[in-house]
Amino acid sequence: MWSWFHPAYTIWVPFPPLFLEVGFVLLAVVLFWYARILGNLLVMIERPPLDTWVRVAGWILILTFSLPHYYVSAVVYPHFRSPLVATPNVVGHLWACRTISFFGMWVAAVLAFIPGFLYYRWTSE
Repeated sequence: MWSWFHPAYTIWVPFPPLFLEVGFVLLAVVLFWYARILGNLLVMIERPPLDTWVRVAGWILILTFSLPHYYVSAVVYPHFRSPLVATPNVVGHLWACRTISFFGMWVAAVLAFIPGFLYYRWTSE
């Protein structure tokens, strides 16, 4: 019997989920671009540089969503096709990756929202 991480049951390039991952990487690139613009605007109004929070949000989005999603799509989902290698710990991996992705997206959203909201408050005074 093979282990659950056997190359025969791994799809290294899962195309449908790959589109979602590319989309989230592009979203992170847009966050980096937004951080650059926000940093320039904060310098103009002489406020603290909160653009670093948005950059951190982009990296959190990449590390906590794209990587676990790729792992689940390439390693975990193919195990559901074969009952020979399906083990109970595969569901645990699925839940762990889902939880990591959820909390990572939540933290990234908060880190991206707060600097924009503070910029709005500072410029509307």
